[in-house]
Amino acid sequence: MGVALRAHDICTATGGRLRWGRQDTLFTSVSIDSRHIAPQALFVPLAGERVNGHSYIPAAVESGAAGFLFSPSFPVMLPDNATGIEVADPLHALQALATWHRRRLSARVIGIAGSNGKTTTKELMAQVFTAQRPTRATQGNLNNHIGLPLTLLCAAPEDDFLVLEMGTSGPGELTLLGRFARPHVGIITSISEEHIETLGDLAGVLAAETELLSALPPDGVAIINGDDPVLLAAVQQQTRCRIVTFGEQPANQVRASQIQVSRTGTRFELHVQGQRRQVQLPLIGSHCVPAALATIAAVLENGLDLDAACTTLRTVQGAPRRLASLRVPAYQLTVLDDCYNANPASMQHALQTANTIRRAGERLLLVLGDMLELGTVSELRHEEIGAYVAGLKPAPDALVTVGQYAPQLAEATERAGLPAQVFPDATAAAPCVRALIRQADGPQLMLVKGSRGVHLEHILEAFVDRKEKEKT
Repeated sequence: MGVALRAHDICTATGGRLRWGRQDTLFTSVSIDSRHIAPQALFVPLAGERVNGHSYIPAAVESGAAGFLFSPSFPVMLPDNATGIEVADPLHALQALATWHRRRLSARVIGIAGSNGKTTTKELMAQVFTAQRPTRATQGNLNNHIGLPLTLLCAAPEDDFLVLEMGTSGPGELTLLGRFARPHVGIITSISEEHIETLGDLAGVLAAETELLSALPPDGVAIINGDDPVLLAAVQQQTRCRIVTFGEQPANQVRASQIQVSRTGTRFELHVQGQRRQVQLPLIGSHCVPAALATIAAVLENGLDLDAACTTLRTVQGAPRRLASLRVPAYQLTVLDDCYNANPASMQHALQTANTIRRAGERLLLVLGDMLELGTVSELRHEEIGAYVAGLKPAPDALVTVGQYAPQLAEATERAGLPAQVFPDATAAAPCVRALIRQADGPQLMLVKGSRGVHLEHILEAFVDRKEKEKT
């Protein structure tokens, strides 16, 4: 059974007024997209930059929506063959409805915040928890003031756990999400430079990410990356609940040692509660170890079975475009697809991983796009990444940089004797990358990494035919 909302429930939760239809109309899903409407859905029209969802109310009803919210501020032709509920603001109504529905649930909520690793942690935790108990988790990247309410409104009474990714790009956002979600367990994966345009500096990032702590109850638990002393000190100052730490340092309660990274995955020894386990992940890169440690900490804090969790971790699937390994046999090519996003810390992790798994005699091609939203430090951080690339041993065989800050990155590598091909966008770069791949003789490894706004996936689509490509 899924969510069950009656029209009178929605009026109660949102302060809305029933203008058409019946008070007992049943809704079993909530959607903001008229193109994806399930039977008995409630359609919530939101205002976007270009269009207003109110224009799509007739289409949503025609597609099977049992009813809709609407604001009288947007005069449109409204159908009278479905249940219509008038609200002051559909977005606020969506959030109020999710908050009301959350209070009806008995599920234990786990909120995940942090600069890097949120989605990987969420994916691992969702799969591990689902293997043992009914669990609902954030789908895709629905981690903001719209996506999180939609995730809550998918939760059903029979769910024992909700695993929620909680994103922030500005002050106060996590505080708002915390009010919706009311988590019992809060996880902060890491703190590094991100969204500097809106958060100002690393101190601003720390302040924004630790807003999650204010949502935790006194009997809750904060699961924290203990390898970051600044983060840990801030958490110890702010939180009123118990703290559990994870990481590689000996003082952590959930600890990893002997980390080994290969093309088949990542292996480490787990130390927890006086016990040891060998943990094998099919994901590539040491950066996925903290995600596994946070998952294990949450398993133990929620009374799940440790050995079953370790077994599930052997077969977990990572999130798309996060160092996903693809093979293109026609070119003897292995691709590390990390196009989802980028900041300085994640860029260094990806470069380190590519260099670690590179085989002797294998050609290494780097395709690096802009790290966006870094504000006043953008040029400096791209120069620093260029210097990091130039310091890789052995040196990459080819470097392609893409975006507004591509010249700064390239200049830093060229000063060290590593030339780069510089392009303003992915479309312009694609022919060059394709030529570099096709002219090579022998095995080759390519890392493609950049922020979402650079759209580096278009470069992959330009030469990786889906029929040739196979997951490693």
